[in-house]
Amino acid sequence: MATDLDGTLLRPDGTVSDRTVSAVRRARGAGIQVIPVTGRPPHVTWDIAADAGLGPLGVCANGAALVDVSSRQVLEVSNLAAEVCGKLVGHLRDALPGILFAVEEMGLFSYEADFLDPVAWGWEEDTQRVSDIVQALSASCFKLIFRVPGWSARELIAAVEADLSEMGHVTSSGFDWVEIGAPGVSKAYAMQRVCDRLGVKVSEVMAVGDNHNDLTVLAWAGRAVAPANAIPEVLAAVERVIPSNSDDGVAQLLEELAGGAASAS
Repeated sequence: MATDLDGTLLRPDGTVSDRTVSAVRRARGAGIQVIPVTGRPPHVTWDIAADAGLGPLGVCANGAALVDVSSRQVLEVSNLAAEVCGKLVGHLRDALPGILFAVEEMGLFSYEADFLDPVAWGWEEDTQRVSDIVQALSASCFKLIFRVPGWSARELIAAVEADLSEMGHVTSSGFDWVEIGAPGVSKAYAMQRVCDRLGVKVSEVMAVGDNHNDLTVLAWAGRAVAPANAIPEVLAAVERVIPSNSDDGVAQLLEELAGGAASAS
């Protein structure tokens, strides 16, 4: 199983329920690998993945990082070239007055004033504020992020996706901001890399997700599932809807799968 974290496996408060921990343990004991596939960067994925017992591999940063969950190692990184980031910043500033930027690299989130309040988000140890995001662009950036006050992520994606598709992969993880990764780099891209490493066929993969950044992996997987709290675009793209994350829908699905695997053996 490939499962998103926030809004999917995790409860609304961002925690892992006891039922989920038990269900993951039971599923893995039945031979079902439970792979986290998240928009989070690696350093804010490790503890959650460990608490839930996920693994052995994982996908972070919307596919930009393939990781070994158990050893907390980053195995592969797909960066967004600094020169491409610079072109994107210039283009978007011309197109969207009032735009605010942030950029993410391994272990560091750089942001312009008013993009967010890092203390409120609990990111103060891993953030830096810059007067102009261009100052933070480097070869190690893997995600350019932007928001426009008063605009929803859905509105922003509709406004820029077609125009930017050749420069980067445009998506959103659920906030009112848009994230751009390297061209072709998505959750589906990284999950294919996971399958290649584990010797698993795509037809054997069940993917579960709730937001725009899950659409690629849901379309790619052998089976696509969403929690009831998913956005309308996701609900329209899946073959099955399970209970919401507040009702431990993924845990219920894992219990069902583990029971079926036990019966088959």
